[in-house]
Amino acid sequence: MKAIDDAGGSSFAEYMTPLMTLALKQGFGRLIRRSSDRGVVAILDERLTSKGYGRQARRDLPPARFSREFRDVHRFYQDALETRAEFAVNVWAWQPEKGGAGMRWRWQLLRLQDGKADLQDGIAKELNDPIAAELHAAALGLQDLHDRIQRAGRKPEDFTVEVRCSPLAVALNQAAALPGQATWRSLRMVPIPR
Repeated sequence: MKAIDDAGGSSFAEYMTPLMTLALKQGFGRLIRRSSDRGVVAILDERLTSKGYGRQARRDLPPARFSREFRDVHRFYQDALETRAEFAVNVWAWQPEKGGAGMRWRWQLLRLQDGKADLQDGIAKELNDPIAAELHAAALGLQDLHDRIQRAGRKPEDFTVEVRCSPLAVALNQAAALPGQATWRSLRMVPIPR
């Protein structure tokens, strides 16, 4: 860079920008290896649209659809994963520290079209099984989502929801459905290995 600058050039334009573009192209190449591959490359630096060197770097990338809208990423994943979910309820459960009574639980409500999320956690003192605690958290998260949708003047039966939990919780739910499961247009349990 010093040699370029000393010779009257611009090390940023002649060295750093091509290096940045090369790194971006390599990132694309690691995601998309065959013509049948699909994926999302998220570049969260607005300089790719606001600066001349960023716009040039975008032009040098492989052809791809460009968007600044999170909902477009959501639509991509809806198509790729063949799901129409608008919401996801992610749930976890674990033993309290220091051997306390019950099980700790957490649910995270995720609005998939824009990535906004809320969460809540607590302790179910009457439970001692992490799978039962996950299903408890799922039921609480679904009830919270149900109430929010109704407060917004909408109907829960107009929405598709995913509950993301451990594979064992999915299996257990097959035997005893979550309370309120029939409320939604569709409710799908998605196993997430932990």
